[in-house]
Amino acid sequence: MDRRKYLKTLAVGTISTGVLLESCKTETAPPPPPPPDPVKAQGGHDRQPNEVEHFKKITGEKFFDDHEMATLTVLVDIIIPRDEKSGSATDAGVPAFLEFIVKDMPRHQLPMRGG
Repeated sequence: MDRRKYLKTLAVGTISTGVLLESCKTETAPPPPPPPDPVKAQGGHDRQPNEVEHFKKITGEKFFDDHEMATLTVLVDIIIPRDEKSGSATDAGVPAFLEFIVKDMPRHQLPMRGG
């Protein structure tokens, strides 16, 4: 065997071994998301004391009664239903978000409740 043939065989073998090993790797699942940060749940580190107080006041109140929340849940699930790829609007927390918005911005209360 001459030297050129040997070097070609060595180069092809080295490259094909790398390709073969790379193609055998299996895809790993992404790591689970970290647990929610309790500081962020209270508004974060950068909130002013009056903002933290407003956040606590807003989250402590209840605007919609149980019947209105049930109706709202049905309506948002009609708009965004659950399918095989994604969850429904209720799964995404839309009713709770709407509850928060109408408490945070009172100008939305009349249109949401009064029609």
